[in-house]
Amino acid sequence: MQIKKFVAPSIKEATEQMKNELGNNAIILHTRKISKGGMLKSFGGESIEITAGIDDQPLQAPEHRLAQTYSKRSVQQNAPPPRNDMPDPSSENVLESLKNISGEFEERLTEAKSQRNLPVRAKEVSDIIQLKSDVEEVKIMLQSITTQLQFKHFGEMPEAVKEVYLSLLQQDIDEKIIIEITNRIIKKISVEKELSRINIEHFVMRTIADSLVTETVKSTQSKKTKVIVLVGPTGVGKTTTIAKLAATDKLVNGKNVALISCDTYRIGAIEQLKTFAVIADIPMNVVYRASDLAAAIKKFHKADVIYIDTVGRSQRAKKDLLDLKKIVQAAQADEVHLVLSAQTNTATLRDIVERFEIITPTHLIFSKLDEAAIFGPLYNIAQQKKIPVSFFTTGQGVPDDISAADGTKFAAMLFEGSIAHA
Repeated sequence: MQIKKFVAPSIKEATEQMKNELGNNAIILHTRKISKGGMLKSFGGESIEITAGIDDQPLQAPEHRLAQTYSKRSVQQNAPPPRNDMPDPSSENVLESLKNISGEFEERLTEAKSQRNLPVRAKEVSDIIQLKSDVEEVKIMLQSITTQLQFKHFGEMPEAVKEVYLSLLQQDIDEKIIIEITNRIIKKISVEKELSRINIEHFVMRTIADSLVTETVKSTQSKKTKVIVLVGPTGVGKTTTIAKLAATDKLVNGKNVALISCDTYRIGAIEQLKTFAVIADIPMNVVYRASDLAAAIKKFHKADVIYIDTVGRSQRAKKDLLDLKKIVQAAQADEVHLVLSAQTNTATLRDIVERFEIITPTHLIFSKLDEAAIFGPLYNIAQQKKIPVSFFTTGQGVPDDISAADGTKFAAMLFEGSIAHA
């Protein structure tokens, strides 16, 4: 038997080398991948090595007739369509057509594998290997055309606009929102004829900044005590945020502030807030039932503002949310701020906001911005729900790591991917 090795960037090319040199009756004895640093270093990646052999006198024994019959049938059924039959990439149905072709390849490959109990000759093995290679090529083509179709809305998109598109996509911003932004850029370019890269970036950040609805705690001219309740899922930083808001109002704004904690499920949370209240010289009360809340609020009737901390509730626990709603109603809250962590993905944020709607939040607070890698999910929910954002929190420091929500600051974080610090 004559044995020889063939090395190429892909199985298909290596197989073609084998066929060209040894003929169609050659047998593949072994295949392996050669990583970078091995042979064919110039390719800069993995290569395929196949070891093939061929008998000087091919066997013609009767037991191989079944394999020969099967091989002919299999080749007819499994052979991929000619390359000139591939769909035109400009066709509207190109993506679906390619998916169908890929699916046919996979079905044929599965069928071939299911026939392993039949004798298999070298040609059939080569055809299966080539089929695998064709499947991979189709998958690569699908990926390429899918990328092209993402930009079909824009025609010939300028390179600078494509970079904006991809930058926003990496921030996990909803594609519909990105399309709206890039369409505005293209319209602006068509009017101004030419727009520099820097001007495009500034335009994007201004668009994002202007579209973020923000509103801090409303000031009131009346002497009525303002009641503000913070709600949200567990672990989003409500208690720390309450402390920051109370400290800012007392130490910076000179207001008379009081605290009420309804978070009786976490002893640590109460102790944390009590310790802060003692240090900041802010009066505090703990309420165990919604029915006791009115009396606690009346006790602090001379305060300018009362902040109420609540227990974190899963948005999936409907009964707990109804209990939380009773607390908000008993407090007759002027404002209800829903705290959302920047570490949360878009789908979960949407679920949280929609389920907390029974409490009727008036504001959103974006917490833990310093711990997030991307800010697109927060922007998505702000655009979809149009609930004003009141504050950003960027750390554990009290009262330093909190700031009034600002569209320009948020746009810079979103577009540039910078870590937010107040």
